[in-house]
Formats: sequence, C-alpha cells, structure tokens
Amino acid sequence: MRKTMLIGTLASSLLFSTIMIMPATTASAKTTYLPKSVRSHKWYRLTDGYQAGYHDKTIFKGNKMTVSTLGGKAHWHFTGLKRHSKKIYYGRLHYSKKNSEPVKVKIISSKHFDIIPKHFSWLKGNYTGNEKMGASIYKR
Repeated sequence: MRKTMLIGTLASSLLFSTIMIMPATTASAKTTYLPKSVRSHKWYRLTDGYQAGYHDKTIFKGNKMTVSTLGGKAHWHFTGLKRHSKKIYYGRLHYSKKNSEPVKVKIISSKHFDIIPKHFSWLKGNYTGNEKMGASIYKR
C-alpha cells in the first residue's frame, strides 16, 4: 500500500514538474498588411480593356478599403494576406459577408498596383489576368 502511494505521489510530482517546465503554446496571429505606400494614399480604380468605364475613389485603412462609387460606398477587406515577394501578395478579398474571392495584389510602383482575381472568365490558369483583361487597376 505504501509503495503504490509513494509511486502515485512521485508520478504526480513528476507530471506537475513536466507541466511547469513546458511553456504554454500560443498561436501567433501575425497579420500581413499591404505596404504603407499603398495604405496611406487615396487611389482611383480604373478600367481594364474588358470592363465598362468607372473611376472609383478608394481609401485604405489597414486591410480594409472603402470604395466610393456612383451608387454609394462599398466596404471591402482582405483576409489571409500573405507576402509572396516584394511586389506580390496573395489573399482573399471580401466584397460582402457572402461574396469573396482569392486575389493576387501586384504592386507595379508606388503609384500603381493591380488586384487580379484567381479565376477570371475566358482566361486559363490561376491569376492570369492582366491590365488588358481581368485586373482591377489602381492609380493615384
């Protein structure tokens, strides 16, 4: 009886000391933002060769953007934004609670960037849109 009690006490103290030594693991929730040169200016969304002619003003705050159109204001935001290289980011652009799509953000210069959807009608492959067809062009 004493042996089992001693072994039980020893085992519980060993378990307690193991728990005390192991650090608590927490999830690192690092958020990636677009570069400050994009986030700190007003942009105008232009047309590509496929779209009709709009000239919407867009303002960024973090990964959220407010698009001022003729019909009113729309609030869009990015989630899961990952930096692929110095000028290319991948993420998901949410147009509303139910409407979103994966996109590629291609930064061409400090005054020009494009948002390219992953799948665009009539184009084969992923992120194959360009300024002639499929991309939303933003300039300041």
